[in-house]
Amino acid sequence: MSFTFVKATQTSLLKNYHIFQQKPKAAYYQQNLHIIGLEGSGVIEIYSIIGNKIKEIIVQELNNFKTYLNLESGNMYILRVKMSGNIHTFKLIASH
Repeated sequence: MSFTFVKATQTSLLKNYHIFQQKPKAAYYQQNLHIIGLEGSGVIEIYSIIGNKIKEIIVQELNNFKTYLNLESGNMYILRVKMSGNIHTFKLIASH
């Protein structure tokens, strides 16, 4: 049995790969909608649980997005983020 030793440095790994990849997440607290893990422009749509569109927000930059949003506490909402051919869907429960 023979072994081959390969020397790798952390900087060479960082040049070729994204070591940390953040999964898109959405949260609603203190009457603010927060979205992390997305970049670029897009459209945010908020629906009631029965499918009525409540709000639409056009966003130029989704990176660490935060906005004031007054939702009724205790209700569940569906959040859709549309961006360049991709759609991300989240469930939100409003609490104050």
